[in-house]
Amino acid sequence: MEIIKEKKINLLLIGLLAVVFFIATASFNYQSQDKDYVKWSSPDETANYFFAKKFSTTGQLAFFDPANVIGDNMVMPRSVRTDSGWIKPVSFLGIILIYGSLAAVFGLAIIPFLTPFFAAVGLILFYLIVRRIFGNRVGLWSAFILALFPVYIYYTTRSMFHNILFIFLLLAAVYLFILALGPKRDKADRPFVAWTLKRHLWLEFLATFGSGLFAGLALITRTSELLWLAPAWFLIWLFYARRLGATKLIIFFSGLFLALVPVAYYNQILYGSFWHGGYNEMNRSIDDIVNTGGNLLRFTWTGQFGYYYHYLSQIFHNIFYFGFNYSQSLEMSRRYIWEMFSVLSVAGLSGWLLLAVKYCRQRKKKYLVYLLSGLIVSAFLIFYYGSWKFNDNPDLTRFTIGNSYTRYWLPIYLWLIPLSSLALVRVSRAILLIGPETVSRIRKIIATGLQFSAVLVFAYLSLNFVLFGSEEGLVYLYYNNQSERANTEMVWAMTEPAAVIITRYHDKFFWPERRVIMGVVSNDEILTAAAKLSKHYPVYYYNFYLNDADVVYLNERKLSSYKLKLRLVRKTSAKFGLYKIERLSE
Repeated sequence: MEIIKEKKINLLLIGLLAVVFFIATASFNYQSQDKDYVKWSSPDETANYFFAKKFSTTGQLAFFDPANVIGDNMVMPRSVRTDSGWIKPVSFLGIILIYGSLAAVFGLAIIPFLTPFFAAVGLILFYLIVRRIFGNRVGLWSAFILALFPVYIYYTTRSMFHNILFIFLLLAAVYLFILALGPKRDKADRPFVAWTLKRHLWLEFLATFGSGLFAGLALITRTSELLWLAPAWFLIWLFYARRLGATKLIIFFSGLFLALVPVAYYNQILYGSFWHGGYNEMNRSIDDIVNTGGNLLRFTWTGQFGYYYHYLSQIFHNIFYFGFNYSQSLEMSRRYIWEMFSVLSVAGLSGWLLLAVKYCRQRKKKYLVYLLSGLIVSAFLIFYYGSWKFNDNPDLTRFTIGNSYTRYWLPIYLWLIPLSSLALVRVSRAILLIGPETVSRIRKIIATGLQFSAVLVFAYLSLNFVLFGSEEGLVYLYYNNQSERANTEMVWAMTEPAAVIITRYHDKFFWPERRVIMGVVSNDEILTAAAKLSKHYPVYYYNFYLNDADVVYLNERKLSSYKLKLRLVRKTSAKFGLYKIERLSE
């Protein structure tokens, strides 16, 4: 009875936590945007928002711009691609299709607030999953720590990134998978349990289908994560194959297949293949693996088994198509896991050791699965993304929350959080010598107080970090967005709706209200495109302010050969200026 009461109280607390979290994170976009100005701090977010809107209103994921044909396919912002004048998304299509479909039903205004909503529901799912593995108290503190975790908050407010939606869909898939397993075989042999199981078997089948469906939605949202999801799911299946059974496995893959169908359909329309996406590097890797696999069958048939080494080498090369850098991976993991979140890292390591000891004593399968799957996933993510070089922050010497490593390593942080909560609960109880046989209510209250105090300190450190911890803190991000809004609206007012603006940094703000070309005016390819475009469209240049001598130099040494000249329209801020690119009289 006491356990049931604790569950109900915890669910109420988690529900309230989810509501507060949603209001707090959604208010960021509510305060910084309105119906006439919805802009984002990243080209990826800008493109995802644009195409989600377009899909919700037209059902289309591409549009034709004749200026692109004239401008040598250069008239586009970052995070999109152009094929013979057709502008298409580069990003994985999941977030566009899901948010666009929901917006078609509930209205375009909900799009910026969908990620905060799903993140809030994700807290509830996270609690339910952790509770199943480690118990109510560990589940409760895990949910609170996740709600206070800087990366989870930060990318919830940056709501047109894929990562939080992916985490929510994955959590939904995991929780439904747990429900789909049903009771253990030894319990199912009991007459009453067997009768109940048979009566509610259809619920397990429904949960199995839902698990596959949400797993598929997670894959279309972040398709590249299949590289670690596949081995993780396979490991889990190895441990629970008997409880899952062949029928449930077929139902799971049916749900998975259903989720993949819309993306396969639009991939065929946009990119000419069911399995091709907007990333050309990934497309080439897929084609290479398929072609190499065909050769593998041929060489196996003829007994040339030495080809296996070549095939495995090709797979490794295509998985790590941006390279494999062992030392850089360790360095980035040190920066973005150990140093940036040292409290979580130390507590998580302590929890891992405690859980390993607990498994050795109790031999519970779920503990071993949690330890092994987390290690496999973490190792892959560290060396896969750690080998890449991300330059999200213009200052390459800065290691900030806005760099992509933090969002790509969210699964690692989520794996560490329950281990940290386990360490918190076990250590606080050990301090007061509270064991499973203890009935002292006072000692339990004191232990809870210690746990609450630790979470409170974590809350202070986390909120201070995500709000003020760097130049990418949410407070600074808000004021930067407001400043950019005034600047963007000024540029709009000084340019025609049909204008093309050459810019290096501001495409995410000017587009789609204005056409953009990414780059600088000294680039010959851009000047060639500008010369062609200037015959049909007003062309502008927006970048760092140039003094008179620089303008004269560019006009005489660069632009004159293209029969163009640069004229200052207005210095828009202390650093930037807007210039008109005009044709010289014949």
